[in-house]
Amino acid sequence: MSEQMMPHGEQQVTMVSVRDGDIHVSSATVLVSGERSVAVEVDTTTTDPPVFELDQAVTLLYSADDRVMRLKTSISELVADDRVTLRPLEGAKEGDRRDYRRADLSAQVYCNPLETRDVGEARAVQAGKHVTASDYAEQTINLSGSGVMLQAESVMEEGTLLDLRFELPMLQGDPITIIGRVVRAFDEPTGVRLAIRFAEISEADQDKVVYTVFSCCFE
Repeated sequence: MSEQMMPHGEQQVTMVSVRDGDIHVSSATVLVSGERSVAVEVDTTTTDPPVFELDQAVTLLYSADDRVMRLKTSISELVADDRVTLRPLEGAKEGDRRDYRRADLSAQVYCNPLETRDVGEARAVQAGKHVTASDYAEQTINLSGSGVMLQAESVMEEGTLLDLRFELPMLQGDPITIIGRVVRAFDEPTGVRLAIRFAEISEADQDKVVYTVFSCCFE
């Protein structure tokens, strides 16, 4: 089993478990990771921890470079209600690419075009701009781990960089901040739709997006 394919310490992962015929999807943080065991702590700020039992099957989904990895495990130790130790059952395998997992969901969205085409400069401008709750608007978006389709106020040129901020369902805390790049704009009778590729997003925020998308897909 390749250590490079295993989740690393402090990485956020998505846990998919089945109990009594019900599927549970939880976000968790890896505490310790090795070839023969992975210790995780379930994030109870996003969902209540499921009831675990010894030898229960759990699949971990997590990012590795530009891929989504799938690791099949079983529970080897119940440390606490929100902490378990997992035993890998086989080597980690490449799962569905983020592009192929999409979900329609309602979110609070802030979307503002930026004058620069440099991603680094765009991130600096974003960091210096304070956005209040009144600047967000609720809409239904089509989200994946690498991009989003959303409504905009006007048509924008391909390549335009955007200051994107999302408040996603099931997640608490600060909004997710992303630098997006317009791939295509659709001027329709009902308004403008933008196809946006994520040009810059932190690993932590991308893990949260992937968790949200997988949660919606499993629901």
